[in-house]
Amino acid sequence: MKTIQEENTTKKDIQALLPVLIALCLIPLVILTKDYQTEFSKFPWFNNTELNQIDSFEYAKGVLVIIMGVISAIVICFSEYGKMQKKKRLFENADLKVIILVAVYLIMVIISSLFSEHSNLVFHGGGYGQWQTIWVLLGYGMLFMYAYLFINSEKRGLLTIKFLMITTGILALMGVLQTLGHNPLSWKWVQNIITSQSSVEGIDFKEGVSNVILSFNNPNYVGPYIALILPISAAFIFLRASEEKSKAIAAKIAGVLIVIGLVRTLIGSSSSAGIISVLAGVVMALILILSGVFWGKRPETEEKTVSDEHPHKNTKEGLIIGLCALAVLVAAGIFTFQSSYIQNTLNKLLEGGNDTRNVASIVNNKADELDITLRNDTHFTLAPKVDANGQFTITAYDDSKKPINIQQTAEQGIYTLSDERFSMITLAVNNFSIENQVYSGFKINDAPNSISWTFVFKDGKWRYYTPFGKFTRLHEVESFGFKDYQNIANRRGFIWSRTIPLMKDYWFKGIGPNAFIIAFPNDDFVGSKRVGDTTTLVDKPHNAFLQIYIQTGGISALAYGGLWVLYIIGGIRIFWRRKQYRNIDMIGLGLLVGIFSFAVSGITNDTIIGTQVIYWTLLGTGYAVNRIIRSKDQQ
Repeated sequence: MKTIQEENTTKKDIQALLPVLIALCLIPLVILTKDYQTEFSKFPWFNNTELNQIDSFEYAKGVLVIIMGVISAIVICFSEYGKMQKKKRLFENADLKVIILVAVYLIMVIISSLFSEHSNLVFHGGGYGQWQTIWVLLGYGMLFMYAYLFINSEKRGLLTIKFLMITTGILALMGVLQTLGHNPLSWKWVQNIITSQSSVEGIDFKEGVSNVILSFNNPNYVGPYIALILPISAAFIFLRASEEKSKAIAAKIAGVLIVIGLVRTLIGSSSSAGIISVLAGVVMALILILSGVFWGKRPETEEKTVSDEHPHKNTKEGLIIGLCALAVLVAAGIFTFQSSYIQNTLNKLLEGGNDTRNVASIVNNKADELDITLRNDTHFTLAPKVDANGQFTITAYDDSKKPINIQQTAEQGIYTLSDERFSMITLAVNNFSIENQVYSGFKINDAPNSISWTFVFKDGKWRYYTPFGKFTRLHEVESFGFKDYQNIANRRGFIWSRTIPLMKDYWFKGIGPNAFIIAFPNDDFVGSKRVGDTTTLVDKPHNAFLQIYIQTGGISALAYGGLWVLYIIGGIRIFWRRKQYRNIDMIGLGLLVGIFSFAVSGITNDTIIGTQVIYWTLLGTGYAVNRIIRSKDQQ
């Protein structure tokens, strides 16, 4: 039984950890609809008018992140000021390298925001559904620092994980219900709460996409979340969560159920990134655990314990843990192979490897002609003309200036190029009525793939008529890599090939938070259509590092990555060849594997508030737990 003094201590610990607990346990559950408008009408890749939109999954979470960030900053300032009054140095228990990396990241976020030309997106968010404003990004940093500084004992570390498991259990249950077709977010009374601050009466979900979304806006984010949380939940099973035997057993049972629920949710979400990240985490965990089983060596500084009298006990415990983990991996592998989940994942990743789209680029050149490049790197030029009498003619020539004969087909207005190299291209000549005006023009058709681009003669120039009802001149779009793999991993090859060249322009301060959609060449109408058949806006790079790099600059991205690398290296040093696992060690290992897995998922997924607030807070927790472990090892 707990004494009154123990209960009071626990209450004080909970009060001290409130910002961390709210960030981990409350914010991920918040879903509240906000009405807003998207205004990018000045760009050729957007509609002529603003769009009325709603956001249910990010805005409200962002508000809470800002509030918790402010509270964290205030408490940290008061705490450090108190230490200064006692003649202690600032952040005396913190690693200076960690403080420097966080400071560099936050400073570059501020610089990027202050010098951005897109202040509305930077300070207020919205845009195309992006809400990670400067304030939210600063909030992440403050929550990281708070967790790092205030989780200063094993008891506080265990308390944090216990509270985290409550929210994880709720989300795991929600995920299981969603996989069974009983999405709690569709229940009438839940919808009434979600839309209580909106003009809409309810929210619905996209057709043809898994409804297993937990409390995020897309099933793609379920994978990274589970990759982060599943190892921690698995570690929770091995913890002694209570001194009372019945409560300890109940906690283990709850942990097992949570793990089962998370795995079922992951499969239901069809998140390829999730399954790959989880498997990567399993491999890492096995390597670390088995390193202790076969090469384990107790640190010379560690005092002998009762277990030293039984030299085979630690090895046996480690072997059991390793075999259990291996059994879980085998069982998961059998289950996923039976469900064809791995095969579907591989298909999604490799889709697009065989690129059959013929047109690679179309550019309006200085001579007001169209330079066309095909997939096989052959080139030709179309030279359309409209004389003073409005008479339309068109000629063509290849890159050696040799004329290409254009022949009319039996179909009215349809022409082909006689050269076999370009036989897959047809031209559809016509007059186009646009906004009560008639323009001479034609369509360039990639006939085998049923893709076309419309060009009209306006204001004395040939212009591309966009799907958004605008006229623009097509320019050469810089790309890097993925030449024959534009569609790989659900169009990510195309997105990455256009994003990587931007890195040289945004290495210092970036374009500003939330502004990736403006940096990306969304006026690459040929590239967009050739990978998706229709013009699709790209508002995120589907890569966490690239997203940070382009938005807040390369320096901030390196600091962000540096925090992860420093933590992973420190964690591996702690757990490599570790023979015996205490409660705090289990917590530390679970955090290490989860944060590693989350970073793996970031290769093909961007960041959102719902997952980033958990990641940043747990990263701070991981650093704090590792500090506690090192301190105990030295006792």
